[in-house]
Amino acid sequence: MSVEFIRINEVTKCYKDKAHWLKKGKDVVIGPVTFGLKKGETIAIVGEAGSGKSTIARLLAAAETPDSGYLTHNGIEIDWNNTSFFCKNIRLIFQDAQKSLNPTIKIGQQLEQPLIFNTNLNADERQLKIYSALRMVGLLPEHAEYYPHMFSGGQAQRISIARALILDPEVVIIDEALAPLDPSLRAQVINLLIELQQQHQLTYILISHQISLIKYLSDRILIMDNGQIIEQGNIAEIFANPSHDKTKKLLSSLDM
Repeated sequence: MSVEFIRINEVTKCYKDKAHWLKKGKDVVIGPVTFGLKKGETIAIVGEAGSGKSTIARLLAAAETPDSGYLTHNGIEIDWNNTSFFCKNIRLIFQDAQKSLNPTIKIGQQLEQPLIFNTNLNADERQLKIYSALRMVGLLPEHAEYYPHMFSGGQAQRISIARALILDPEVVIIDEALAPLDPSLRAQVINLLIELQQQHQLTYILISHQISLIKYLSDRILIMDNGQIIEQGNIAEIFANPSHDKTKKLLSSLDM
């Protein structure tokens, strides 16, 4: 496995809990969290609801800004407000692919938006890039002229993957993105993700409650509880010999 190319250092985030009616308005503190990413690996982030795993994903995808801490890329610190860096290098595959697509806009136009705002490609070059992205996920160039309602759930997820990869990122965050799919479609999408990872040396951050998926896809695992990383390491070692009581309880409670 290669050396770390991205490192998250002492990152913290505090926000008001708006999800749980019993805890509404209570401060939720995430971090400080520190971990690194290596080229071509899949790292799973696992924890109970409210543990902070999705907050970490949102911070990495620049959907939120941390209160403190810093991120380095190949040893160089990156400004959290550098939206261009995060848009190009760290992309997110949405959980509900259908809802993430604008029903009134053709797929090709939706795939073109990241290219317009983040590249200097001309119209012809953008069209070629869109066709290439669609082929990469097993769809056809003519699908660029289709509207979202014309696709099945599995095809919509492939479009979501194409949108995530169209800027040639280094890191892709998969936040429960496979959960809505039925087992046969899920297996197809998993195989596609593995193939794309091998072809492009992608680094995946996987957030899931499915133990079989975590074991199958991941190289390393981070266990989170109350905003803290309580255990991390090689996936096989953690599953075989978890040291923290919370880890033991969590791994035994995950869905198969």
